[in-house]
Amino acid sequence: MISTRTSVGVTAAKIVSKAVNEPRVIVVRPDGNDIYIGGDDVTTTNGLKIDNNTNFTIEIPPNEELWAVTSSGTHAAIVLTWPVETV
Repeated sequence: MISTRTSVGVTAAKIVSKAVNEPRVIVVRPDGNDIYIGGDDVTTTNGLKIDNNTNFTIEIPPNEELWAVTSSGTHAAIVLTWPVETV
C-alpha cells in the first residue's frame, strides 16, 4: 500500500497518477473541507462530492488518474492506494 497527502485547492489537483495496465483500489479522505473528485476537468459542479473527514473507496481503472478540487482555500486529500489482484 501507498499513502499520500496532497494539497487540494480551487484548481484541480492530481491525487492519483496513472498506472499502466494496473487497476487500483483507493481510499480518499478529505482533511479540512469537502472535496470533489473526477477527471482533470473536475469542478465543484461536475465532481463527486466527498464530505470532510469521511472515507470514500473507489477502484481506478488502468491508465486513469483521479483529480480533486475544493470550493475554497487549500485542504488535504489523504489517499491510500493498493493494486487490485487479478486472477
